[in-house]
Amino acid sequence: MAPAHNSGVKHSFTYWPGRLRGPQAGFTLIELMVGVAIMGILLMVGVPSFQSAVASSRLTTSTNDVVSALALARTEAIRRGARVTVCKSANATGCTTAGNWAQGWIIFIDTTRSAGDAAVDTGEVILASNAAASGNIVMAGSAGVTNFVSFASDGQARLMNGASQAGTLRVCSTATALADTRRARDIAISASGRVSTSTPASVAATCPAT
Repeated sequence: MAPAHNSGVKHSFTYWPGRLRGPQAGFTLIELMVGVAIMGILLMVGVPSFQSAVASSRLTTSTNDVVSALALARTEAIRRGARVTVCKSANATGCTTAGNWAQGWIIFIDTTRSAGDAAVDTGEVILASNAAASGNIVMAGSAGVTNFVSFASDGQARLMNGASQAGTLRVCSTATALADTRRARDIAISASGRVSTSTPASVAATCPAT
């Protein structure tokens, strides 16, 4: 069979610029308006959730810092066979009775007990210190642990006069992102020296009354 051959008819193609191009890049005005609206909705939902997560994380961190400090003080008291005290401190060098626990605290070997509140006397060694809490955190101690928590050599919590010490430290966030049922943690110190944490049912947004 003879191979097909060109019939002699010429085909003509006309090229129109732009006709063969792919989809144009960019968005229409309506698409942009829809995108902005969706972004606004996502921000309205996401930002409060993010702020709540940050505030909750700061509350947890601050609570853990206090619990760790108390655990260290009690452990050192037993290990050293000497009284070790945790007290509020604004300068990381001495105790204070002003302000609340959120300003910071120090842990020191309390070899010379004062008559009333804890005090760092000459020659007493500071074992550790903690800077002021951040992020709308406030901490208040109930009667008994308003200014300090002190552990005797047997690990029991005792006042400066030797009497048993017990009370509650409340760590609280005043951040508006947190509901009143989630804004506080209570750290209870028993006379035996045991430390435990709990979440109060509800506290006021201003906190931190115990």
